[in-house]
Amino acid sequence: MFSLEAVLLWGYCHLRIMSLLTTLPFVGEREEQPQEKQPPRKKHAKLFHRKTRTGCKRCRVRRVKCDETRPICNNCTRLDLDCDYAHSSAKRKGNENNSAQSPASLSCGECVINSDGVVQPQETTARRKLELELLYHYSTEVGPAHNADKFSQKFLGPFTCQAALQSDAVLYAVCMVAALHKAHISVNGSSRYMDHCLTYANLALQSHHQQVANLDPDNVDFSCLTSSLLRLYKYYQLQNRPLEPYAPPMEWLRMCNTSNIVFRKAWGFLEDKQETVSGRLMLEISQNLEEQGRMEHSNELMHLLRRQEPHELEEQWDDEVLKVYKRTLSCLGWLWKHRFDSDPPYGVSRRLFLFPMLVDTQFVAFIEEQRPRALIILAHYFALLAIIRQLWFVGDAGLREANAIAAAVPPAWLGMLIQPLEILKDPSLLCNIQPKA
Repeated sequence: MFSLEAVLLWGYCHLRIMSLLTTLPFVGEREEQPQEKQPPRKKHAKLFHRKTRTGCKRCRVRRVKCDETRPICNNCTRLDLDCDYAHSSAKRKGNENNSAQSPASLSCGECVINSDGVVQPQETTARRKLELELLYHYSTEVGPAHNADKFSQKFLGPFTCQAALQSDAVLYAVCMVAALHKAHISVNGSSRYMDHCLTYANLALQSHHQQVANLDPDNVDFSCLTSSLLRLYKYYQLQNRPLEPYAPPMEWLRMCNTSNIVFRKAWGFLEDKQETVSGRLMLEISQNLEEQGRMEHSNELMHLLRRQEPHELEEQWDDEVLKVYKRTLSCLGWLWKHRFDSDPPYGVSRRLFLFPMLVDTQFVAFIEEQRPRALIILAHYFALLAIIRQLWFVGDAGLREANAIAAAVPPAWLGMLIQPLEILKDPSLLCNIQPKA
């Protein structure tokens, strides 16, 4: 019998031999080399579809670029579609607000979604005080400052303040304009009030979309008022936009032009209410639309249709183009006729605001293409806009734009700009508008 020591020694030797055999390669077998660890491949950044991420619902579904013109984008205008902008359907958490939202969107507290799908700040003491401050400022400073004529004073003064107590869209638009005016006159707090202005501009646009989508006799006045106040904001932006290199103010022009659709829809409800403030405004718009196609006031502008020089003959031209230019000049002819009157007729200021609303969408397209003839006609309008340069939201915007167009058009076309350039040299030649009954 083997001793215990011998058995343990044999077992130990057996284990050592087996361990050596498992670590040695077989004869003729290539020894396996350790593989170097490959660095992980970088993943491509996720690219979002920038064309349709924030556009209207129609453009997002069609996956086409939306210019985001409000209240109705250019694509929906061209195709005669209902235009609606999508909004977030979930309430944002406080941490998300702090990290993702801009200061403008936080100026009134955490945002929530109301029953109409409109994103708006929560009801807080700070928000109520801010809106009271802005409404008071509008009623005491902004409304009375609109002194182009007494009708405009009433339309943008007491009538608007009363409507703000009945319509969220009008209230937000009033707060937007009041905050804009405070930023305009402030020395130290301009950035804070501009944040408030942007906040209420977004709120006004959202509420305005809801009203336009559900237009009826009860909200038609509010829709017209909100549209007018939103256009006022766009006029103010013309004063500070960069002009070199020159690009036409398409956002302003599209917004003014598409608002015509809102007023056309509204006319069906106001045709029998011409004694109301909005009805009176709509009647004037309707009369201006009837003037299109008639050239009775446009004799002094007929040279803008000339086609004699080589550069004029090279321009893209057909009967439809001629028709568009004639209709545009018919919208401008009455204003141009009375530009130097010592006692100008009633309604000059409102016709100045109506011009970009009434021009054809084809003319807007010509401006976007920067056709020289279209830009020259637009320069005539901007030269006339200096008539109301005393209004704080207009200022020198018209003079700046007309000068920039004169510097941008090819030199061969400058002969058509002689008369606007004379106005730019001495704007005091233009008629002086005083409030009239």
